[in-house]
Order: sequence, then structure tokens, then C-alpha cells
Amino acid sequence: MPRSVYAIALAALAAHLATLSRYGFYRDELYFIACFKRMAWGFVDQPPLVPLIAGLSPSVHGGLFATRVFAALAAALTILCAAAVARQLGAGTFGQIVTAIATALMPGSLFLGNTLTTTSFEPLTWTLSVLLVLLAARDRRMWIASALLIAIAAYMKYSIFLLCGAMLLGMLGFRRFRDAGLLTCATAGAIALLLPNILWQAQHGFPMAVVLHGDVTGRHAFNAGAQYEFSGSLQNAPAFLAEQFAFAGPLSAPLWIAGVFALFRRWTRLNAAYLGAAYFIAVAVGLLTAAKGYYIIGMYPALFAAGGVALERAGRPLRISYAAILTAAALLLAPLTIPMLSVNTLVAYMHAFGAPPKLVQPLFADEFGWRALTKTVAQQYTALPANERARIPVFADTYGVAAALEYYGPQYGLPQPISAQNQYYLWGTRGYDLSRMLAVGASEYWTLKKLYRNVRMVATFEDPYRWVVEGPTPIYLCTDPIVPVSEIWPALRWYGA
Repeated sequence: MPRSVYAIALAALAAHLATLSRYGFYRDELYFIACFKRMAWGFVDQPPLVPLIAGLSPSVHGGLFATRVFAALAAALTILCAAAVARQLGAGTFGQIVTAIATALMPGSLFLGNTLTTTSFEPLTWTLSVLLVLLAARDRRMWIASALLIAIAAYMKYSIFLLCGAMLLGMLGFRRFRDAGLLTCATAGAIALLLPNILWQAQHGFPMAVVLHGDVTGRHAFNAGAQYEFSGSLQNAPAFLAEQFAFAGPLSAPLWIAGVFALFRRWTRLNAAYLGAAYFIAVAVGLLTAAKGYYIIGMYPALFAAGGVALERAGRPLRISYAAILTAAALLLAPLTIPMLSVNTLVAYMHAFGAPPKLVQPLFADEFGWRALTKTVAQQYTALPANERARIPVFADTYGVAAALEYYGPQYGLPQPISAQNQYYLWGTRGYDLSRMLAVGASEYWTLKKLYRNVRMVATFEDPYRWVVEGPTPIYLCTDPIVPVSEIWPALRWYGA
């Protein structure tokens, strides 16, 4: 592998490490920390490995940098794996370098390498899976490694099975029956290793399926009015396709599109047409299921690799010019997906691109205001009569708010919050009878009105950098139940993203 590829990977890692602590915790990161404190073989909305990774770092004691360092390492390793895929497909030095550049500067990779989410490791695990399948054409022992990798990836996010299924269908379509059989065996082995998590899901009625359904049916516009995902397949299709160009990079499109078609050409080494077919299958599944655009983001490093092979066949002036334009354009857009700038400078930078004044990139907006929100809630909680506080829970309408209150709350004297979204619902009411509650958030307001005769707003919280995704956060004091208190908790349950 060319030294330049290692240099690109190290530069990307350095850029991530330098910016990991620029803003604040993302809502999912706080949720992972809450899940780690109650580790199990599964959770309502995710497998257990990412919460475990969050807990392995000192983040549970206050370190934002440590929470994200594994995501940064994964982003750097993805660059090396993508270049290795390019080499396996027949790319020379230039093809591997341009693959590394496109992977390093992919907008989705820049954000995921700087934030811990269940998707943060997907580009790495999907690209490494493709690499192992390519290596298995020469060394059948790689199928054992594939089984282990698929299992690890599944413990992070179940979507790895979409890649496996798409590649399997691609192999069958191009008569790679032996490889299809071995991939089936590897996938079956991975499922066997995933059995403890599958049993957890079965024990709880497979809540992940309910979460996915709730995610699709409950989509709505941001507070600023923009909407990027929709509930219906036809309505969501244009957004899904547009997001492929946004997450992979607008100027990278010629590279990965060329890569898709290069996989069907005979001059691509190892007869990898099944990978091209796998991409079309994954897109088709995404369109039919109204998936979010980033659900297949893990495929693009391998497509960049195939594009690197194709680009090497172009004339030297064309390929050098394209690589230069790709790099310059990606660097220009990089501050929108990696926190290189202070928040005020970011707002001004986005305004220069035509964004409304005071608008923060929606991907970053969920990293602001959590501590201040907690402080506001604590002020309302301590204002309650001292002899009643012990009987009044702090109820959060979303897992993000609940996790923030749990993380920052002890500093301000708040009890551990309760919530009815996703895993917090299974963690229960902590012994509260719910005859009264201090409810934080607006999403459950109409449900609360059906459950309590008196729902009185006592305060609101608003952060100027969060307004693009959420408006003011109301805080209600709910009293005088309409229904028996035993019916309140089930009525509040909400599974979805």
C-alpha cells in the first residue's frame, strides 16, 4: 500500500482527534452511557456493543474526547481498508490514493468519525467485510474471519445483514454459487454468535421491529421547517436518493458511480460484478422500506475503490484534475460535517453558503444545550414543595432528554429521570406512582392531557443553537390523573427513533 495512503489516514485521524471535544455530547452518546450503566445482552433499539464501547472510556465520568476516540480510529481504519479493497480490485498507486482521499473526506465519514453512534463503525465493518470476501477468493480461511466480523458488526448494528443479503443475491445472480454458499455459512455462524442478543429481543417481543416501524411512521419536519425523511416509500424515495449524494459527497459522485459500473467490467480483477449488483439491491431495499439515506453509507468506500480502478484508465490530465477538484471541494464543505470551527464561525460560514442567519448545521444542533436544560429543570424541581419532591418524578419525553438529565442531573440535585421512550420504558418508573410528575418536553403533551386533568406549563427552555431541530422545550407539572395510575405508564410508551 502506498505511503501516501497511510499519510492520509493519519491526517484524518489527527483532524478528528483535534476536534472531538469542540462542541458537546450528542444525544445518542448520553443514551449509550445510560445503557452502559445497565448493560444487558440487548436493548430495545440497539445491540449492546456500542454502549459497551461508550462505557469502556472515561466518558462515564465526564470525558467527551474519550467517548469518541474509537469512532475516530474507525474512520482512519476505514481509509486503509478502502485502499486495500482498491488494491484487490486491481488499482495501482493512484487508484488507492484517490480512494483514500474520497473515503477520508466523505461527509458521512467526517461526521461519523467525530461522533459515537451505532452507525459510526458501519463504514469500517462494511468495507472490511467486502475486503474479506475479496480475499476469500484466494484464501478460503477468510470466510471464518468473515463470520467473526459479521457477528461483531451485528452486535453494533443489525444492518450488516443487509450487506450480507445483498452480496448473497448478487453472487447467486452471477452464478458464484460456491461463494454464495460460503457467505451463507459465514452469515449463519454470525447469527449463532448473535444468539444471546436474539434471545433478549425475543424475550421482550422483538422491540427493535417496533422501533423501526415507529421511526418510519413518526417522521416529521424539523422545527426550522425542513424535512429530509418521509413516511411513505414513494414520498421518501427522492430524499433517500438525494442523501446518497449528500452523505457520500457531491463531487465524489462521478467516482462511486464509475465504480458501480466498473464492477461489471471484465477488466476489474476478481470478477466482482456481484458487488455492483449488491449496491443496486441495497438501494432497492432502501427505497421499498422508506429507509433513511445513511442506512447504506457503509457501501461507499468500496465503491470509491472500484472507481479508483476506473479512474486509472483515464488520461493523466483528467484523473489529476479530478482528484484535485474532489479534494478542494470536499475540504471546502468539511466544516459542515466535522467541527473545525467555533459555533459562531460555523454559523457565519453556513450563512455564506446561503443558510439563514443563526442556523447551525442540524447534525451539530443536538450537541448543544443539554447542561443548560438540566439546570432549568433542576430549578423547577427544587421549587416544588420539599415534602412532595420525593413523590414527584422527573419525566422526559425522549431518551435524549432523559439521558441528559441522568448525566448532568446529579450536579444540580435532580433524581434519576424516567422516560417511556425505547429502553427507558423497560427501566420503568423507579417506584413512582405517577399520580404527579414534572414532565419535560413537548412531544407527549397531548398524551399527558388525556392522562391528567391539570397539565400546567411551569417553564420553558430554549437554546439558540438547537432551534433548527427543536423549538422551546416546555416543562409541565402534571397532577390529578384522569385514568388509574396503573394505566399511565403503558399509555406513555413510545418506541421509535
